Amino acid sequence: MAQQCAFSNVDVLNDIFQWFDYELTHGHPVVDTVSYTGYDTLPDAEAERRQTLARAARVCKAFHEPALRVLWRQLGSLLPFFSLIGPSFAMVQEQENVEQPYGRRSRNIYHLPDQLSAHERARLRKYAAYVRILYLWRPPALMPHDLTPESWTSMKFLFGDEPVFPNLRNLQWGAQRPETELPGILHFLSPTVEKLLLSCCTGHRPFEEPGIVWRALLPKVVEEICKRATRLSHLTVCLGHMDGSELLTVLSLSHPPTLRGLNLHAQYETPPVSLSSFMSLARIEDLEHLILYASVECDSTTSLPSALDMPRLRRLRIPIYRETCPAYGIITSARLQSLYIHHMEYSSIAYLQRTCATWARSFPNLEVLSFWLTPSEPQDGAPTRSLLTAASALLDLHNMRTFILHSVSVPLVIEDADLAAMSEAWPSLTELYVGGMSTPNNSAGSIAGMHGLLSLATNCPNLTTLSVTRIVLRPEDVSVLPEEPLNHPLKKLEVIRGVAAHAYYLMRDKLFPRLNLRRLESGWQDGPYYA
Repeated sequence: MAQQCAFSNVDVLNDIFQWFDYELTHGHPVVDTVSYTGYDTLPDAEAERRQTLARAARVCKAFHEPALRVLWRQLGSLLPFFSLIGPSFAMVQEQENVEQPYGRRSRNIYHLPDQLSAHERARLRKYAAYVRILYLWRPPALMPHDLTPESWTSMKFLFGDEPVFPNLRNLQWGAQRPETELPGILHFLSPTVEKLLLSCCTGHRPFEEPGIVWRALLPKVVEEICKRATRLSHLTVCLGHMDGSELLTVLSLSHPPTLRGLNLHAQYETPPVSLSSFMSLARIEDLEHLILYASVECDSTTSLPSALDMPRLRRLRIPIYRETCPAYGIITSARLQSLYIHHMEYSSIAYLQRTCATWARSFPNLEVLSFWLTPSEPQDGAPTRSLLTAASALLDLHNMRTFILHSVSVPLVIEDADLAAMSEAWPSLTELYVGGMSTPNNSAGSIAGMHGLLSLATNCPNLTTLSVTRIVLRPEDVSVLPEEPLNHPLKKLEVIRGVAAHAYYLMRDKLFPRLNLRRLESGWQDGPYYA
């Protein structure tokens, strides 16, 4: 007889209290109150959740551990934790007014003593073991509650080389004062940390140069992170206005073997990283996800290596792709599945052809491609070309599932023949977004007719989302429709500049029966229109 799995009372209670767990933003956009800084600034729902768990922990012994485990699993401030000490953790200054770049802020300043009783130490250790996630992405100097500079030294006396939270998994840390807050992250680097975000608030304007302290300390702190967080799998560093060259070099030499994701984010007009530092990424051989929001120091005359091979890379996101800075074009990975380009400069049809050919050669198994085209110079008077002319090499990527193309004032259009070619080349297509396209004279960038729609319905059985600029169906198109309606799964249709009512009903009745028109009113065909 097969063994049956039985649940104890503790198992059942743990499952029940997990429903009271807190997830950052609960799926909503990040707001200022999400990274809470104390009980007085909690959103109502979050305050009620915490109060419910705290009361449950005091009801009976059976509820105590399951409720505390959920209550203390995530922290958005150090204040509740150090308040466990009692009167010796005291406020030393109330409502201190501090000048900040965007106005004055009032803060309560607390001091952490460097000596604790055995009872106080045991109390801290008990609750510290529950903490798995620490959200401190806003620097303490920007929070309503702050610690004295001496408190960071006290942490060293209290905890030594042991991490404050020994079971921490996810750490988000913001620093504005490099002398205290930046090294302060070292007190929380448990070997169990798997995800880490370090945000460096080096300045609020591009012309503010990061101080020498920032440039001296950050590489050392990152090197120490790599040594202590031995299970680190995803690292995000927001550089502010600092050059990331030395940081990349340090990471390439001392990264933990578990590192799979790297996100390096610099502010606009930050000095570019050196080419040698960029090439050092090849040493992180097991990297699977790379987001590199920083320019690379090179130009069209720079002698580039033939390739920067990253054999395990599966997802790549870069900020800008231009002909005058070709460094990103040498990245290759046979395993890459997703490529996102925030901004790509269109200089000529020849450049776009070369770029698409490079992508098809460098990423043969690409499944998701998203890029935004903008002209490097006005294209008025330039002849309009079809996508097949400019990007025919992309049709060799037969694993394509999602294709997203936006363009502004670029002489490029997608017509029925292009849609038909896409449907034949990309049978696994599930999402096609080409509605956000416009030419220099502001005409529609993508126009779908019956031939293109019928090709998509026939060749792409998994297509669920379609976005085009316009749909135009003519009376003679009715003759090519199938006699029996197709049972195609397309559910979402976006037509930026509208579609006539008769065309919509014809598509729904013959091609895409699962389309659902939520609203029909006068002028609805002027778009944008969603079904």
